[in-house]
Amino acid sequence: MEIRSDTTKTGFTQNVLFMPSVYNDAMTLLHEAQDYFTEFGDDDQARLDKELRSLYTCEMSRITLRLSCVMSWLLAQRSVVSGDIERDQSAHYGLEFQNICRVNNEMLHGILPSYVCYLLDSTFELYERVLRLDLQISKIH
Repeated sequence: MEIRSDTTKTGFTQNVLFMPSVYNDAMTLLHEAQDYFTEFGDDDQARLDKELRSLYTCEMSRITLRLSCVMSWLLAQRSVVSGDIERDQSAHYGLEFQNICRVNNEMLHGILPSYVCYLLDSTFELYERVLRLDLQISKIH
């Protein structure tokens, strides 16, 4: 993802707040989640007690929602930086569903498969990281 600075409109370099590493981290997690769900998800779910299967499914959905929100936000920010949309239009691609995405799932360690817990922790941290970036950008604009 190429990030160009836009010093004429904002007086600062966009790279200060919008680091390409966030995009790379999101893409890495997206691929890791897809690989896990494709290769091991069904087997891990089948090994769980019947009562935990619905919890497992809900947490898989939470992982997917976090990643979807982050990717939507990142792509909107890239569109702003490249001049394809205005800053106010990017608000429609914000970090929604905070009541779902900001739930810390550390109490599930030892209950759900360890890789699911890794994905839950990693996507939670990524979502929080992007939320902090969003708040910084909002303060400037």
